[in-house]
Amino acid sequence: MGLRQSRSRMRKHSTQSSRSLCSIPRSSSEHSFQRLWSRTSRRRRSVTSLTDPYLASKTTWPTPQSEAMFLPEYEVCPKSAERDYKVVHQINKGAYGHVVKVERQSDGQIFAMKVLSKLEVLRSEAVKQCKEEASIQSMISHHPFIVKIYQTWQNKLNLHIVMEYATHGDLYTLWLLENAFQESAVCIYSAEIAMVLDFLHNAGIIFRDLKMENILLDHNGHIKLTDFGLSKWLQKNQRTSTICGTLQYMAPEILKEETYNHAVDWWSLGIIMFTLLIGRYPIDGAKNHYTMQRKVLQHRYQPPDTVSKEAAEVISLLLNKNPNERLQSLRDFEKLAFYWDFPFEQLLKKNIAPKNFLRRKLPPTLARKYCDSSHPKRRRKLDQRTNEGLAEFTIENFEWIRVTEL
Repeated sequence: MGLRQSRSRMRKHSTQSSRSLCSIPRSSSEHSFQRLWSRTSRRRRSVTSLTDPYLASKTTWPTPQSEAMFLPEYEVCPKSAERDYKVVHQINKGAYGHVVKVERQSDGQIFAMKVLSKLEVLRSEAVKQCKEEASIQSMISHHPFIVKIYQTWQNKLNLHIVMEYATHGDLYTLWLLENAFQESAVCIYSAEIAMVLDFLHNAGIIFRDLKMENILLDHNGHIKLTDFGLSKWLQKNQRTSTICGTLQYMAPEILKEETYNHAVDWWSLGIIMFTLLIGRYPIDGAKNHYTMQRKVLQHRYQPPDTVSKEAAEVISLLLNKNPNERLQSLRDFEKLAFYWDFPFEQLLKKNIAPKNFLRRKLPPTLARKYCDSSHPKRRRKLDQRTNEGLAEFTIENFEWIRVTEL
């Protein structure tokens, strides 16, 4: 009896031992009795960012989404950057903000500052638009006929773009004063615009909002292209389909909601040439793009007999409704009779002053658009021209829209 109990205990002990060896690996049992850190080290007072003010100041906090979405085009800048500039007066106002004339406190240099409200940008879903505007214009502003960007930054409420200040308004204001330009002046201005367009297109950029209001003037009357809000990176072999721009300058293929390429910018140049030569737009404006489409497709863009055959040829080639047959390169532009023997290289170097070919002096850039309220007839005339279809087109269901009061 005692022998059986002894054998039973041995078997039971053997079974427990075998189970223990199978369920707990040897390595685990060894580490289970070894501490990976000292018990006393957990009680010691360690130097961390909670106890050291210096380390606390170096703590990296998450970037707020309202700032991160505009990076890296708009760097986060302290309030000192805003205090560096003193506002002189407001130049213009748009849908997302305003443009002001500012003076840098350190040296008294004058700039134009574009201030965009983040709230309005987000409401209009125009974040991509604002980022591309800053990136594109910063990369190509070394061109002599493009407004230069010096600095971009953001704070909690606004986006800021510090740009070159154009001293003599825009081409639209000059046209209101000059009425119909002399052909020599139109030759110079169309050549400068053509050189800018050729530069942009070769750089893989489509402008899409070429109009007289976006062509500023310097002290000699040379153009300075500005407002790249509707610009887009687009290679020459690519096409896009976003419906955007200003109705009076919009190409037929955009109005018909077709895909298009850089040829739409050359159509806008044709509208500008026609308007400068004749003193009026080719057709009246419209409230929507459907009405404008019908007007454009039915209209024959034939300049009156007062325009020379050479100038009329340029307009007819630029305002060709077939984009494949439209004039759309500087090389072909230079071959036309209207530009024979024209010194394009000298004009690019600004050795020719357009102001010498105008009937009147260049107007200075004012706080508001020029309007001579002292003369009622001229006031009515200017108001009528200003309201002729210059409102920007807005439509839903595409990438983004810009609505402006300019």
